[in-house]
Amino acid sequence: MLLSLLLSPAAPATPQRPHAVHLGRYTTNAAPTSRVHALLANGSSIPAGGAVWPTAIYWARVEVGTPPISFPVAIDSGSGDLDIAGNGCSGCVTKPPNRAYDPASSSTSSAAFPYFFSNTYETCDLKQPTAPCTISGRLHKDQVSLAGLGPVEVTFGSILRQTSNFDQFKEIDGVMGFTMGGKQNVFAQLVASGKAKNVWAICMQAGSKSNGTLTIGGVDERLSDGPIEYVPDAGQGFHSVSVSSLVLGDHSPIAVGQPAILDTGTNVLLLPSKLMAQLKAQMCADTALAHCNELWGNQCVSLSKQEVAAYPPLALQLNSQTKLEMTASDYLLLGSPLATSSNQYCLGIRDGGSAGGNGFIIGDTTMRHYYLVFDLERKRIGWGKVRQCGSVDEGEVVFELHSNNVSSAASRCPHGEPANCAKIDFCTDCGNCPTAPCYCAECAAGYVKRSSGCGSIADMCVAASKPIKSTARSTTG
Repeated sequence: MLLSLLLSPAAPATPQRPHAVHLGRYTTNAAPTSRVHALLANGSSIPAGGAVWPTAIYWARVEVGTPPISFPVAIDSGSGDLDIAGNGCSGCVTKPPNRAYDPASSSTSSAAFPYFFSNTYETCDLKQPTAPCTISGRLHKDQVSLAGLGPVEVTFGSILRQTSNFDQFKEIDGVMGFTMGGKQNVFAQLVASGKAKNVWAICMQAGSKSNGTLTIGGVDERLSDGPIEYVPDAGQGFHSVSVSSLVLGDHSPIAVGQPAILDTGTNVLLLPSKLMAQLKAQMCADTALAHCNELWGNQCVSLSKQEVAAYPPLALQLNSQTKLEMTASDYLLLGSPLATSSNQYCLGIRDGGSAGGNGFIIGDTTMRHYYLVFDLERKRIGWGKVRQCGSVDEGEVVFELHSNNVSSAASRCPHGEPANCAKIDFCTDCGNCPTAPCYCAECAAGYVKRSSGCGSIADMCVAASKPIKSTARSTTG
């Protein structure tokens, strides 16, 4: 979902070690609280719940108040506030795992100026993505924790009214925004207080433990199958990537040359009207594709598995190296509220109108094949082929060291691994990339980083004057 009014940016924060959390299944009511330990801690990961349908969002848990109470919240890269259901809310969902915030039950709760709020969103009405949905209520300040990090004081909305078309809040009633910053942004407050680095990441695939994983304060390399490819964050408010072209199967590329917003709170792909028309013309020129024109006319139709498989793959080309790939099953979807029966497929590519400015929004159906990294510290977006999503243990993110090197990266470091390194990254935007494609992002315990080039990146580790103890944590929601 996209918040219509954005907050002011937060002040730069002190980077800390990452934490990762899993995304829970939408039917899960209880969150695990175990902690994982190993030789070196590198962050915190927790489970997240949700799905493209019926929740149309992915969610995790935050702990609010004293004593802390767990609340489910949508993970939203398209907004910047924390809002949870309040006592006596009109239109809010009350079934578990939802609950209502009661300020009288928290010893650290207080009213926050200007005392009332009203937020209007887009891409929240599943039948009409550009229709506005509104929540409103009272503002409070209280202690909030996420992924075992915190508590920190956050100003948040206690929802007292929400419009009936807010479809994304019909399973999980609450939202935690990650865009921009300020006192209403949980992640920004964790960063500002020195409890997390200014990096977070998410993957959205069902595993053995949850429906996805949320990483707070860094990158969990277990969740990426190979190196993560980074591109600049092209956003001026919302996090965005520049898209050079759309490539449909073997057709000629469709030139784009404009940014697309990355919104974890939008479940499908939204395109500007001109691109919609061009893509439809290419796809439906193949008369062998069953019901193509009906699908592009927002009709839902019955298709066999063979008919779905006949539809071509779609790729969003970001630059010469990075492209985001979708199969036919990523844009032909079962379970839509537009369908009149459970066996009907609907097109998961919609006209974005003016949503977000240009109507170009990359949602969950594209993101779910990737471990998506929002590196706010270096203003870049990372894409790694997803693996083990929803299956890694919660708690501390750890990587075992072998002779003070990360041996798993050997095949990807043609000139050898950086010495005394705990976490290797891969250079894509530095002047010494041709000669040093690998650099050390984090040193082993007892070593500190010393820069030897590549801008501000420290890629040498030297012995510290005294051992350095590292800690990190993952939690499940």
